[in-house]
Amino acid sequence: MTIKLKFAVTTLALALLAGCKTTPDVATSQVVNIPMAPMAPTADELKQEQKVVLLPFEISEQLHAIVAGNGYASLEQALLKAGNAVLERDIAAKMRSELLVAEKTGKYRTSGLQAADIAVMVKVVNADLGSSFSERDYWTDKKGKSHTTPAKCSFSGKTKMHVRAYRLPDMIPIGTYDFEGSASSSTETSNSKCPISTANAEGLIASATNTAIVENQFKLLNELVPPYYVIERRQVPGEQDEALFRTTLSSIKGAKEGMKVNFYRREMRTNPLTNEQSVEEVLLTSGEITNTIDGNGSYVLVEKAAEINKLMLGDVVKVEHDRCPEGYYSLLGSCHKSLSLF
Repeated sequence: MTIKLKFAVTTLALALLAGCKTTPDVATSQVVNIPMAPMAPTADELKQEQKVVLLPFEISEQLHAIVAGNGYASLEQALLKAGNAVLERDIAAKMRSELLVAEKTGKYRTSGLQAADIAVMVKVVNADLGSSFSERDYWTDKKGKSHTTPAKCSFSGKTKMHVRAYRLPDMIPIGTYDFEGSASSSTETSNSKCPISTANAEGLIASATNTAIVENQFKLLNELVPPYYVIERRQVPGEQDEALFRTTLSSIKGAKEGMKVNFYRREMRTNPLTNEQSVEEVLLTSGEITNTIDGNGSYVLVEKAAEINKLMLGDVVKVEHDRCPEGYYSLLGSCHKSLSLF
């Protein structure tokens, strides 16, 4: 990096830091007594993990196997990083036939050690390869200088997966999502037939699959967010417009500084027509995880007194996943791998 660029980046960083508001210090804050939420979790619920079974992908063509292999590994890691407990692959494989039947009948009957809270089922819809040939081109720039663009073959790979998620054991639909991705490459050649090696073809499909997972996983993850809970409120004496809330969202469960989280209140609702009761989560407010994170929990900053005073012990905390996962940034509707400047 040049000295000028380093100076510009440093200047920008200092300017941004100067405009940032200081987060309250946990050490100088005091615990504030707040009421218990009407449907606060029990001690057992605080310890529970959300268990997800990711079934082996459904495939019907040879190239689909490339999608299935790469896609399963990527999606499994995304679910784990989001704080879910994912059942082992061999257990998922054993559960596959029964869950496919349950998808049609609406009831999953297995219970016990293999039971999961959520089932995720993926079907590879297509995996396509394409190519196009461009002849050698000659052109002249504004200064009259001649240029030659070599002949080349351009290759493209496209994949599409249909993802379904159900809440067990009643196979209640959570959502369906289409994951689509593409990748491209090119090589200089005069061969208009555009031959491509097996390794390069599989690499394109694998890259397209990775793009499909990276750019679409937030749709699924935001529906499958595990619940965490408020267990403490702290404030600096005399400060009314900001407070720290201790939550059970820990570093082990993926908590990171700057993550946005939403707070919900669980309420029992009764359908006036059927008298059936159900638990609903009502959005209260949002906050941002601070840099005070450990293996048991984290502190979330909430601002504005009116928002702070809504929250109770036992209220639900859920992460809101960005469109692009950690390590990627969004540009022109696509996710791109972040590069370190230093």
